[in-house]
Amino acid sequence: MVARLPSWRGLTVLLGGEGTQRGLSFVAIWLLTQRMTREQYAPVEVALAALMFAALVVELGLPLLGAREVARQPTHALSLVRPVVGLQLVTALVLAGLAFVARAAGWIDGVLAQLLPVYALSLLLLPWLVPWLFQGLGAMAWVAAPGVLRQGLFLAGVAVWVTDGERIARLPWIEVAAVGGAAALAQLAWRKRTAALRAVGAIGAIGEPRALPSRSALLREAAPMGLSQFLWALRMFLATLLLWNLVERPAVADYGVAHRVMMILQAVITMYFTNLYPTLSRAAVGPRPELARLLVRSLSIATGGALLLAGGIAVAAPWLLHTLFRAEFANAQSIRCLRLLIFVIPLLALRGHFRMTLLSMGRGRLELMVSIGGTLLLAALIPSLARAQGASGAALSLLIAEAAGTAATAIAFSMAWRERRA
Repeated sequence: MVARLPSWRGLTVLLGGEGTQRGLSFVAIWLLTQRMTREQYAPVEVALAALMFAALVVELGLPLLGAREVARQPTHALSLVRPVVGLQLVTALVLAGLAFVARAAGWIDGVLAQLLPVYALSLLLLPWLVPWLFQGLGAMAWVAAPGVLRQGLFLAGVAVWVTDGERIARLPWIEVAAVGGAAALAQLAWRKRTAALRAVGAIGAIGEPRALPSRSALLREAAPMGLSQFLWALRMFLATLLLWNLVERPAVADYGVAHRVMMILQAVITMYFTNLYPTLSRAAVGPRPELARLLVRSLSIATGGALLLAGGIAVAAPWLLHTLFRAEFANAQSIRCLRLLIFVIPLLALRGHFRMTLLSMGRGRLELMVSIGGTLLLAALIPSLARAQGASGAALSLLIAEAAGTAATAIAFSMAWRERRA
C-alpha cells in the first residue's frame, strides 16, 4: 500500500479549527493587554505557562500512543478510553491538590496564589476532551470543535467579567467553565461514535485484528512520550517562568507578547502534525521506501512554508506588534524578541518530522534522550543571556537550544532509520 500524505480536508478542518481557537484566544489576551498594565499582565503569562506544563503532565504521553493504536486498529478506541481517562484523572487530582497545598504553605503568593490553584481545577476536566480518540479515527472536526467552544467561552467570559486588572482573579474561574463546556461537547460526540465502533468490531469490518498491548506495556511506552511532551512545553515556556525572577515585570510582558505571536504559528505546526501522525503511524509499519517518500514530501511543504513565513514576519515585526498591541507593549525589546522567536517555527517544523517518525517507530526513549539534552541546554543559556540582554536574551536562548535540538533529533532519526529493516 502506497503511503500518501494525509487528507488535505482533514488538515483544512484542523487548521480552520485551530486558527479559530488561536484567534479567539488571542482576542482574549489582546483584551487583557488593553485593560491591564504590563506589570499587571505579567503574572497572567506565568500562570498560563504553569498550566501548560500541568496539562502535559496530566496527559502522561497517552494521547500520542492512543492515537497511534486507534489509527492502526479503530476498535481499540473502545478498550483504551476508560484506562486512559482514568489514569489522567488521578494525575489531575494529584496536581490540583498540590496547587492548593502550595498556596496554603506559602510557596506561591500574591496574584499567582489567586490564579494557580483555581486554574488547576480545570485539569480535572481536560481528560474528558479525548482529542486523541477523534485523531486516531480521522474525525478531525471533533479534534477541533471542543477547542473552538472552549476558547469562545473563555473570550466571552473575559469580555464581560474581566474589565480591568483588579478583576484578574476571575480569569481561572472562566477557564474552568470554558473547559467544562468543551468537555461536555466532546463526550456527546464520543458517545455517538461508540455504537458505530461496536457494530464494526462485531462484524470484523476493519481489517485484520491486532492485539492491544497490555495496560502496563502501554504505560511503559507512553512514559517517554509523555515526558518528551512535557519537555517540549518546558522549552517553549521555561523562559517565561525564569524571566519572572531574572528581569523586571514589564520585561516579562515584552517577552510574553512576542511569544504569543510565535505560539499562534506554532499551533499551525501542531495541527499539521496532528493530521500527519496517524498516516505516519501506519507508514512506520510498512515498506521503508514508502515512508521515505512520505517524509520527503511532507518536509518540503511544511518546513519550506514555515521558513518563508518566518522571514516575512521578522521583517514586519515592528508593524505587527504596533498593530496588535498598545504602544506600551510594542517596544525595542518585544520587537527583537519576536524577530528571534519567529525562527523557532521552521525549526519546529523540521524537528517535528524526525520526532513524530521516531515515536511512530516505537523509538520514544531515543527521542526522549535528545529532548532532555535540549532542555538542559536551554536552562543553562537563559540565566546568562537574559541577565546580559534582558528579555531578548531569553528569546535567543530558545532559538539556539531548538537549533541544537533539531540537529540532535535528526541524528537520532538517522540512527533509528539505519537500524530499521527495509
